[in-house]
Amino acid sequence: MNKSKTELFTSGVGQSESNAIVGYGFSTGKLPIRYLGLPLMSRKLKISEYSPLLAKITKSFKSWSAKLLSFAGRLQLLKTVIFGTVNFWISAFILPKGCIKEIESICSRFLWSGNIDRRGIAKVAWSTVCLPKDEGGLGLRSFAV
Repeated sequence: MNKSKTELFTSGVGQSESNAIVGYGFSTGKLPIRYLGLPLMSRKLKISEYSPLLAKITKSFKSWSAKLLSFAGRLQLLKTVIFGTVNFWISAFILPKGCIKEIESICSRFLWSGNIDRRGIAKVAWSTVCLPKDEGGLGLRSFAV
């Protein structure tokens, strides 16, 4: 490890243990920080701290809405890009229900109208869309478990 590029973050250790760790020559880091795009801190995240996730999703949708995408194209983008991003966050945090509801609302608007700023008429309920294909859905996964 490169000592000049490495910082140690400790939590739940006493002052004497922290001093012993610093004795190895590594600098001590301070939370909160961003690592791999995720905010890291020593406490549970607040709803307002999930705004980078919502901003990233919204930015993706706005860039795609400028293109003329078919329904199948929008569905594929949802399955790969958006659901991959959200699953990455879910693997590290428990998302609040309000955040999940907002994400699913944005996804539904994009799927049906191609634009998140305008509401399209949903042909099928989101709960049905999230069913497996053999059960009549589109194979999307619902984040609310």
